[in-house]
Amino acid sequence: MTGCPQYQVLVGGTKVDITTQRMTAPRLGDESWSQLLTFSSGGRDTVVKQTAVRDGSVLLILSGAPGLVDSHISAAVEKTRHSG
Repeated sequence: MTGCPQYQVLVGGTKVDITTQRMTAPRLGDESWSQLLTFSSGGRDTVVKQTAVRDGSVLLILSGAPGLVDSHISAAVEKTRHSG
């Protein structure tokens, strides 16, 4: 999604401007990436961070408030390693 850094979507009749920014991802698993998404509509912004980690055949994607994603991603990856 960071290949197109700005785009617009319609939700009902409301236009939402979305900007993406590639972020450094933690070195977890075989591959990882992170992006910051900013949703703007009606003069208000909402920022969401997405971090994806592939560990073997398992892909974990964690999305939410940037600070929460950063503080919980390691534990989430560990949990997937010990489940199943």
